[in-house]
Amino acid sequence: EDDEPEEEDEEELGHAETYAEYMPMKCKMDFNIGLHEYKRYILFNQHPDPVVETSSLSSVNPPDVWYRLSIPEEVIDRGCLSALQLEAITYAAQQHETFLPNGERAAYLIGDGAGVGKGRTIAGIIYENYLLGRKRSLWFSVSNDLKYDAERDLRDIGAKNIQVHSLNKVTNNVKKGVIFATYSSLIGESQSGGKYKTRFDQLLHWCGEDFDGVIVYDECHKAKNVCPIGSSKPTKTGLAVLELQNKLPKARVVYASATGASEPRNMAYMNRLGIWGHKTPFKEFGNFIQAVERRGVGAMEIVAMDMKLRGMYIARQLSFTGVTFKIEEVPLSPKYIKMYNKSVKLWVSAREKFQQAANLMDAEQRMKKSMWGQFWSAHQRFFKYLCIASKVRRVVHLAREEVQNGKCVVIGLQSTGEARTLEALEEGGGELNDFVSTAKGVLQSLIEKHFPAPDRQKLYSLLGIDIPGSKTSTSGNSATMSEQKAMPESHDNCLTSQDSVELAQKMKKDLLEQLEELSEDLPPNTLDELIDELGGPENNTFFECFSLLWFTTASYTY
Repeated sequence: EDDEPEEEDEEELGHAETYAEYMPMKCKMDFNIGLHEYKRYILFNQHPDPVVETSSLSSVNPPDVWYRLSIPEEVIDRGCLSALQLEAITYAAQQHETFLPNGERAAYLIGDGAGVGKGRTIAGIIYENYLLGRKRSLWFSVSNDLKYDAERDLRDIGAKNIQVHSLNKVTNNVKKGVIFATYSSLIGESQSGGKYKTRFDQLLHWCGEDFDGVIVYDECHKAKNVCPIGSSKPTKTGLAVLELQNKLPKARVVYASATGASEPRNMAYMNRLGIWGHKTPFKEFGNFIQAVERRGVGAMEIVAMDMKLRGMYIARQLSFTGVTFKIEEVPLSPKYIKMYNKSVKLWVSAREKFQQAANLMDAEQRMKKSMWGQFWSAHQRFFKYLCIASKVRRVVHLAREEVQNGKCVVIGLQSTGEARTLEALEEGGGELNDFVSTAKGVLQSLIEKHFPAPDRQKLYSLLGIDIPGSKTSTSGNSATMSEQKAMPESHDNCLTSQDSVELAQKMKKDLLEQLEELSEDLPPNTLDELIDELGGPENNTFFECFSLLWFTTASYTY
């Protein structure tokens, strides 16, 4: 007899909220005010947008605040820093007053997401230390362009007297202020043989002995590969970040990144948090990794909760409550479809000619690998620009509609095409007669720089062959002739090479001509077209938006 199936008890599963509303809890002790006044202060200095943190982090409370800020009350009263930012500054300064068992000063990790104001928080930490006599600070980030953002943040919080210097312009006369540098410059070496062999040495000399100022590692995830997986080696950037901390044990280190600890292995450079090392549960970083990775994501949550509990970590982000989205389907015009199909045919032709030319030149495997890497990289970028350009007119239409409805429009671009525009500007002697096509520039650059067709003059010079029509001395001709008589087989090979080069050069020329023919249909630079379609920079309705977009790079979206 078949057993009757047992009735399964249906459990009612409760709905758990992923995020919880965030509100500073303990900063009232910092200002020595009552609870009623504190609530009024929070209301006055509340962040412009609602902020949340993960439910796991909200389940633990940060430590009590005993540190008293030195930032002037007028800065706080004017609302230059929101309550959230002041809280992070307070806890960072408080954490910097403690030392780890190995004698190094403890660091602070800011994991706030976009919109919470990491820039102003960092500026506030630097300002706080500047007021206490620590006049020198280091600020590392991913791009030199962000130096202007750093200056703006300091200016906005009332610290305009703090100068921000680029690392490559620092001289012996610079005694105080902030040195702003990129992670790539941290590992840079001097080619001119100056006083310092490396930028690293220059920074150490500027900081001096017993440096106790602020070192900010903004977007610190750039240093994550200190402990790589497998047989790969640690990156120079990660090692330099680690070494700078070891050389300056009293420095007040701040790690800032929204993705600073996406994986536990990426935390290797954060040795100042005191999670592993001397007199901790984990003697070395490797022990910490083994313990955490065995237990999965839940272990990382516990680590984050413990860090918040000890006052070394804070992570908030803007709330998405009330946010909606929709996907618009953009119909393509017959003209655009025709242009796209032409582009596909040109790339098919280009692939065949690259292959044929590489075979004619008898290219070695390493050269072929490099060539195809460049080819498919350019291929992806070319069609990415076409896809972005296909949406411009629809975006312009939507933007006009929303502005008429009294809304603010922010347009995000995956790439501005600024680099290609600047190249064309340089080639044209500082003048442009028309919009630059970024897509055309990508393919043209690929053909000119990476097509396997060597320069005939250089090749013939190496092979000892006279170019027809070239004027050489009699002695040079006789020497060449004697060499050719002595090596008839070599001469035949040279003629074969000459034919191959001629054919490869012809293929390259044909490709450039086909591209020139197609370029009449290719779309212009997306950013230029957007500005033009929306009325140009003179149109005040959109000027603020696009003045921001113009200075972006491919890595950023506004």
